[in-house]
Amino acid sequence: MGKRKKMKTRYRRLSYVTDIGGIKSAIGELRGVGYPKQPKLNRNYSPGQDDPEINEKWLIETIKDKIANHPENSMEFPFYGEKIFDEPIVGFIKGDDSFFTDLKRIIGPHHFTPEEIMTWQAEKNGVTPPKAEDLSVVSFVMPITKKTKEENSSKKEWVSERWAQTRLHGEIFSQLFVREIVAYLMERGILAIAPDVTPMFNKKRYPNVGWASPWSHRHMAYAAGLGTFGMHDFLITEKGCAHRLGSFIVNRKLEPNRERPEDIHAYCLHYQDKACLKCIPRCPVDAITRENAHDKEKCYQRVADSTKICNRDYHIFIYGCGLCATAVPCESCIPVNLGK
Repeated sequence: MGKRKKMKTRYRRLSYVTDIGGIKSAIGELRGVGYPKQPKLNRNYSPGQDDPEINEKWLIETIKDKIANHPENSMEFPFYGEKIFDEPIVGFIKGDDSFFTDLKRIIGPHHFTPEEIMTWQAEKNGVTPPKAEDLSVVSFVMPITKKTKEENSSKKEWVSERWAQTRLHGEIFSQLFVREIVAYLMERGILAIAPDVTPMFNKKRYPNVGWASPWSHRHMAYAAGLGTFGMHDFLITEKGCAHRLGSFIVNRKLEPNRERPEDIHAYCLHYQDKACLKCIPRCPVDAITRENAHDKEKCYQRVADSTKICNRDYHIFIYGCGLCATAVPCESCIPVNLGK
């Protein structure tokens, strides 16, 4: 799944059939197909004097630089050149964190541990799989821009155009720059992998949790101490819940740089017995209720239905919503009366 050609001066015609990049992105996410080949591990690489040390500082600075300066962090017509994301926040998880075992129970046995997915990468490259304690997960939060949040906040029924573009271009950009980092590391003899751009990744319905994937960026971000879950199931971070998330695994021992709250809902006003429930009326299909919180199946159906709106009105092949992540107290920060 490569870069998608962006329209600069006009809308795309007949996006249901001509938006090849959007179609590939959607199919790849659901079926784990269409991704580029994994970069090969350079088993003969000899470090040079000018090689950077691959540590926490290098990873944070590299991710921030990618998001600040990469040409693909941009919208297309009629917002061509606008940034998709603001400055990210980055966190780390040790590969042998017990939380990964917990995810086998919380999400299901299908969810990878870092060791499992890295074993697949190692065996493809003919090397001994590293142990869990020698791995780390790098997680990052990419805040959505103010213009996009304001535009989506004004909507009551369907996703806004900027938000729809963020859902498509933002996902493609995120996967692109992570692949660039992974390729850089592999060329220098360091095993790395982005699980969501491998044939192992796909989304489907599971008996206990409904729609789920074998690698959850949200749970990685929580595990890294970057945020906690809201009633709407978005992750509430210090930069709010209007964001996209990403993560990848590297064969390096990295130190966690943030404390993970024990309470998975620590930053949600409702779960902390504070008056809120602002996300409930934001959902046009009542997929969020006081009694049952977030109904993933009802939400999924609404998001799927948005495909026709995005194609008809915005001329891109994508689906999205995000209404409950905007015009709410946790949109751009941790609600002030909860602190951090």
